[in-house]
Amino acid sequence: MSDRGSGVWLTASASALWGTVFVAADLGLRYTNPYVLVFLRFLFASAIIGLVAGLFDRRLGISGELRRSSTWLLGFIDSLGFLLQYAGQSLTNASDATLLANLAPILVPLVAWKLSKEHISKIQAIAMVAGLSGLTLMASSTAGSEAGSVIGDLLLFGASASFALFIVMSKRLNAVKAGSALAVIVAITVFLAPAALILGRLNPFTLAVGLDGWYSSLYMAVACTVIPMVLYLQGLGSMSSTRSGTLLLLEVLSGLILTISLLGQIPTWPQLIAGTTIVAALAMGVASK
Repeated sequence: MSDRGSGVWLTASASALWGTVFVAADLGLRYTNPYVLVFLRFLFASAIIGLVAGLFDRRLGISGELRRSSTWLLGFIDSLGFLLQYAGQSLTNASDATLLANLAPILVPLVAWKLSKEHISKIQAIAMVAGLSGLTLMASSTAGSEAGSVIGDLLLFGASASFALFIVMSKRLNAVKAGSALAVIVAITVFLAPAALILGRLNPFTLAVGLDGWYSSLYMAVACTVIPMVLYLQGLGSMSSTRSGTLLLLEVLSGLILTISLLGQIPTWPQLIAGTTIVAALAMGVASK
């Protein structure tokens, strides 16, 4: 398989795994608040990385990556996105959250064009429009009578912008190796700790999330953090930020499929049309150069 084809499969696999976080987080949030849950997710991931580093650090170079300032910059950018996302979701409605928290695939080409002068082809531009249309239709399927908060919407948009910046800067700083990905996860954990303690009021001595809550955190640590981060950044090494960002739309699609199949929700017509539109955007993203 060519480097390009390998990159597509790595990125698509990462996006599909990230899509499963919606169901796993729904379970975990029944037992604790979002700030503690996302910290536990990355804390477990960092513990696993510690074990991996103890066995394979000479090959992966995780400790060396942790000494790079770029690792901590990327960790800060991504952790900021998580914090803005959770804070924004607590202040707005479901439809706004569905749309604004998933704008990273649409924003990546714009950020890449601005910071790295990446060219946006016609097919990539069409894919951006199709992806935005699909996300908008997806948001309309969750719309209700509750009005969203302007502040919450701005925070969610800031989260998507942070995630888009993380993708572009990862490519620009060449943080596309397994060791780089694992080191960034550790950095994210460090930055999330104060938020868990202050905003989430985490008390390690009285923490009780139940067995299902621990299962949820552990699953997200492995399947939604360690594995997809390594896959995604390695895939990013063989393609442009713009193309890689478009493939992230698969996260939204896989999340919708899992929500419908596992939680027993019957898809609405807007969801079906949104899913079809996102598939079209993904196909154009794969076909683009």
